[in-house]
Amino acid sequence: MDAIKAVTFDYFGTLVDVDAGGTAGMAEVLSRLGRDDLDAAALYQDWDMRTVQLYRSSAYRRYREVAAEALAATLGGAGAGVGGGIDRLGADRLAVLTDTLLTGLVEQAPPHPEVTEILALLAAKYPLMPITNMDSDLFARSRLASFFPSVTTAEMARAYKPSERIFRLALERLALAPGEVLHASLASWADIDGAKPLGMRVAWINRTQDRLGPWQPRPDHEFADLTGLREVLAF
Repeated sequence: MDAIKAVTFDYFGTLVDVDAGGTAGMAEVLSRLGRDDLDAAALYQDWDMRTVQLYRSSAYRRYREVAAEALAATLGGAGAGVGGGIDRLGADRLAVLTDTLLTGLVEQAPPHPEVTEILALLAAKYPLMPITNMDSDLFARSRLASFFPSVTTAEMARAYKPSERIFRLALERLALAPGEVLHASLASWADIDGAKPLGMRVAWINRTQDRLGPWQPRPDHEFADLTGLREVLAF
């Protein structure tokens, strides 16, 4: 078996609490609409689901564009006074609200408790790279961006995980064989399903004690948080 020479990560959820950031962003959207009575956490979850459904069911579009369409649908479905989708909401207003939501998502998502220490220790020995379903400019605004000299985004690959295109691009940029890279991720459908068929090694960071579907590939390792990487990496 090849020695591990680099570690890649899913970013949002795996390294940072994306639900906290997204909920904060949605709360600000509702405040701008004068609808603080609505449940920001529930609407964030609805928006997130719609966003993933959209980018997995069409040709590549930038995350910001998909996010805007999903936000219009979420707000309209919630009766937030913007029924009728993008046309009624207005493109300019929708763009402002989408930026408000995404600002919370990327800038207010705090690192999970163990993450900064583990990343600092890993960085002393391994090249580190996030592989993220995000636009490049949005990732650059995230709290941990300074830890990573390089990142591979969906915008760069023009494809979203679990497409092999984004994983192949990351491997090309690292100039490593798949078996030389350990990929750590919370999102089984996006990352186990995408990385394992290429021959990458995968550590499932199962923070929420989820269960894999019967037809999904199995990861090489499963840990409750990032500290489990100590069991398979020397750092």
